Amino acid sequence: MKYLGILTIFVFVMAGFVSGRDLRAQTDVLADETPELVPVTDANTALNTDMARAADIYAKLMWAAYCRTGGRNISKAAYDALIEEVEMDGESENGVLSAQGVSFIYTERAALRLERLQDINGAEEDVRRAIQIDPENVDAKWVLAQILEKRLEQNGRGNRSMRELLEEMLSVGKEIVELDPDHSDGHRHLGNIARYLGKVENDPSKIELAITSFKALTRIMPFRAQFHWELAELYESQNRLGEALQSYERVVTISPEQKSVWNRLGQLYLQTGDYSAALRSFLTVLESIESGAIPRPSPNSSWTEIDAHSGISLAYQAQDNFEKAEHHITSAIALLEERALSMRSGNRTSRAKSTERIDLAVRIKDARYTLAQIYLRFNDAQKAVGAFEKILAVDDKYVPALTGIGIAYQMLDDVTQAENYLRKAIGLTSQEELPDAYNALGYLYAEQGTKLDEAAALVRRALKSAPTSGAYLDSLGLIYFKQGKLDAAIENLEQANHYLPDTPEILLHLADAYLEKGLKEKALQTLEHAVRIEPDNVELRQKLDTIKSSK
Repeated sequence: MKYLGILTIFVFVMAGFVSGRDLRAQTDVLADETPELVPVTDANTALNTDMARAADIYAKLMWAAYCRTGGRNISKAAYDALIEEVEMDGESENGVLSAQGVSFIYTERAALRLERLQDINGAEEDVRRAIQIDPENVDAKWVLAQILEKRLEQNGRGNRSMRELLEEMLSVGKEIVELDPDHSDGHRHLGNIARYLGKVENDPSKIELAITSFKALTRIMPFRAQFHWELAELYESQNRLGEALQSYERVVTISPEQKSVWNRLGQLYLQTGDYSAALRSFLTVLESIESGAIPRPSPNSSWTEIDAHSGISLAYQAQDNFEKAEHHITSAIALLEERALSMRSGNRTSRAKSTERIDLAVRIKDARYTLAQIYLRFNDAQKAVGAFEKILAVDDKYVPALTGIGIAYQMLDDVTQAENYLRKAIGLTSQEELPDAYNALGYLYAEQGTKLDEAAALVRRALKSAPTSGAYLDSLGLIYFKQGKLDAAIENLEQANHYLPDTPEILLHLADAYLEKGLKEKALQTLEHAVRIEPDNVELRQKLDTIKSSK
C-alpha cells in the first residue's frame, strides 16, 4: 500500500496520454456555468473506465521499466505483456493511449532489444513501428540511427546496399536535428555520416552539412575541445583557413595540453604567411617539452617535438634567418635519427613496425632535403653538396637530391659535376614528375653559352609542366638572349618578371636584353629598380654605373 499514493500521482500526471473523452465532456458543460464548491463524496473518487485502463497500462509500463534494471528475460517478458495490452486496446484515436504514448512504448522495447538483448532485427521492427505511429518521435529516430550504425559496423545491411544504408543514416540524422536542434547525439551522427559521404563522393554540400552539425555541437557543448577540433579539420579540408585557425585556437584555449594542435596551428599560420604567429605556436610546444609538461621518452611526444622543430625551421626560412632555420631542422634530423636507432636496437620485425621504419626513413630523407635546400637558398653550396650526398648515400636514385646537388655544383662553378648529376636526374624522370632538372641543365648551358639549342629544348620541356614559372621563363629568356633572339628574349623575361616580380637576377637579364636591343632608358629604369631591391649587389651597381657613364 505504500506505493499507492505515488501510483495515483503518476496516473494523473500521465493522463495527457489518454483521449479523455469524459473529461472533455465535463469541461464543456462546466464552461457554461459557474460551479459551486461541492464536497467530494466517495462515489466521485472512482476512476472512470478509460482512466482505470490507462492506470493499468502505466502501472505495467512502470513495472517493465523497473524490470530493465534486473534480468533481461524478465524485462523482455514485461514489455511483451505491455505491448500485448496496447495492441488489445487498439492504436486508433478511440484507444485509451495517444499515438505518442503507444509510440513511446514501442520505442522503449526497441531500446531494450538493441542495448541489452542484442536483438537488432527485433529492435528495428519495433522502432519502425514506433515511427509509423508517431513520425515526430525523436527518441525512436535516435534508436533507429543507432541500429543503422550497428548494421554498418557489422556489415549487416540486409537487402540494402552500402550506399542505401548510408543515405538512410544521413536522412534519419537530418530528421532528428530538424525535430530537435539541440540533439547533440543526432548532430554527431549526422556530422560523421555527412563528412564521410562528402569525402567519398567529393560532395561539398555534404561537407557543408557536416560543418553545420559540428558548429551546432560547439554551440551545444562549447567546452568540448573535440568538436572544435573536428570542425577545424573540416574547415581546413575546404581551405577555409581563417575559420580553421579560429577553431584550432579554441581547442588550445580549452585544452592547452593538446600540443599536436599547437603544431597544426603553426602549420596553418605558415600557410597564411603569419610567420610570427607560427613561431609562437611551435615554440609553445618546445617550451612545454623543456618544462616537462610532455615527457621526452613518450613516442608521441617525440613526433610532436620533431614536427615543432621542422615547423620552426620553415618559419625562420621565410624570415631569412639562416642560422636558426639550420639549427632547428638539424635538431629535427637528430631526433629522427635517434628514433631510427632506437627502432633498430629494439629488434622488432612486425609488419606495423616495418611500415613505421619505412615512414621514418622517408621523414629523415625529407628533413635532410630541407636542410640542403636551406643551404642552397642561403648560397652555402659546399654545405648543400654535403647534405645532398648523405641523401644519395642511402638512395642514389632520388631525383630531387640529384637535381639539387647538380645545382649546388653549378653554384661552385664545377660544370662537369653539375652536368653529370643533372643528366642523371633527367634520365630518371619525365617532365610531368620533376621539371627542375630540365631547367637547371638548360640554364647551365645558357650560362656557359654552349649547346644553346639543346638548352632551349630542355627549358621548353620544363615549361610544359609549369608554364607560369618565372624561373623557367627567365632561363628561356637568357637562352634566347645568348642566341641573339632579342625580341623572344625580352618577351620571356618580361613574363618572368610578371610571375616573379622584384627578383634582381631576372631584372638584370631583362636590363641586358633591353640594352642589347637599344632600349637604354628601359634598361636604366630596370637596373635602378633592381638596385633599390638589393642595394648591396655589386654586379647590379657596376652595370648601372656603366650605363649611366655611357649616356
